[in-house]
Amino acid sequence: MSAVAHIDDYKSGLHYSDEFRGEMSWNGYEANNLLRNEGCREGEVDQAGDSCTLRFSDVAHVLGADDLRDSRGVAVTDIDNDGDLDLAINHNTGYEPMTPQGPAALLRNDVGSSRGWLSLQLRGTTSNRDAIGAVVSLEAGGLRQTRQRTAGSGYASQQSGRLHFGLGDAPSVDRLTIRWPSGKEETFEDIPARSRIRITEGEGLEVLSAGH
Repeated sequence: MSAVAHIDDYKSGLHYSDEFRGEMSWNGYEANNLLRNEGCREGEVDQAGDSCTLRFSDVAHVLGADDLRDSRGVAVTDIDNDGDLDLAINHNTGYEPMTPQGPAALLRNDVGSSRGWLSLQLRGTTSNRDAIGAVVSLEAGGLRQTRQRTAGSGYASQQSGRLHFGLGDAPSVDRLTIRWPSGKEETFEDIPARSRIRITEGEGLEVLSAGH
C-alpha cells in the first residue's frame, strides 16, 4: 500500500494503531525517539571481561521531542554557544509545502551546560583549510576521547564543523593531540574547561569569543 496514495488516512491517525501497523515501517510517520545514554551498570562486564554494554532510555516523550511530523534530517551543533549540543530537525513538506508539517524544529539543550566541555574549531594551512580528515585525541579527568573532522554526515542535513568534547567535572584538558591530514602532529596541554578554541595548523591556539 502506497503511503503517498493514503496520506490523508495517515494524517487522520487511522493507521497509527499497533494492531494495524504490525512490524512494518510507515514511511516516516512514527514518533521520533531521543535516546539517553545511561552508561553501564556497576560491576557489569561483557563476555571478554573488560567492558560492559551501554544502556539507553528513550526520553523523547518526557522532553517533548517525540514529534510525529515526517522528520528527514537532524543536525547537531551548539546553536547558542552555551557549551551543550542542540538539535535542528527538518521535515518533509510532502505535497503541501505550506502545511504545518514543513517547518524545521529546534530542540535546545538547557541541561548539559552545567558540566565541563570543550568546543574546538580546526583550520588547516598545509592541510586543507577545513582540516577534513584530522584526528583529535583528548585526555581529561582520567579519560580519553577521540574525534575526527569529517566532511559531513546524516541525510538531508549538515553537522557543525566544530568538534565538541564533554569533560564532566574535569577542570581542564590535560592533553590534546591533533594529527593533521598533512601528517603533522601537534600537542597542547592544560586547556581550561568550558572554552571555545580555534587551533590553526602550525600557528597555535586561540580562545574564541561567544560570537564565533
